Amino acid sequence: MLRHIAVLIVCAVGALTYGLHTRGSMVGTSTFISVKKVPVAEEQNTKPQPVRLSGIERVRRDQQGHYVGDFRLNNYRVKGLIDTGATTIAINESTARRAGIYLNRDEFKYTVNTANGAVRAARATINNVQIGQIRVAEVEAAILPDEALDIVLVGMSFMNRLRGFEYDNGQLVLKR
Repeated sequence: MLRHIAVLIVCAVGALTYGLHTRGSMVGTSTFISVKKVPVAEEQNTKPQPVRLSGIERVRRDQQGHYVGDFRLNNYRVKGLIDTGATTIAINESTARRAGIYLNRDEFKYTVNTANGAVRAARATINNVQIGQIRVAEVEAAILPDEALDIVLVGMSFMNRLRGFEYDNGQLVLKR
């Protein structure tokens, strides 16, 4: 579990922040199923889709003190570790493919430092991220090699799109 946290911290703070500053946004930088690739000149003016949410979801803290929930990434079910210290959602290549996100080798152009050393990562957009009744469209993500990450890390690219969230008696309450 410490490996997950170390990967999360390094990914969020290091390379992902660099990627956001160099291109302005992650929207439209990769080829996906039903996502139009946006030219770089138009990319800066592109605003995220409106948040489509309903309800309140409660995620219980596990024995290690982490908030792990059942998410859907483009309708593909995954366990996701919620980390408010992470900049974006981070997933590995296999999970990305299962969620309908297809990347070319040349899109892995960002260096990310993990607990096991530096790896190449790609930026992507997940069409739809859902937990329970809460659904958010067009969420930024980082795709890492399978050996670099073995869990889905749900960061602030999802959490900031909510109306709010709070901690309450061992639960993380996500609000529409």
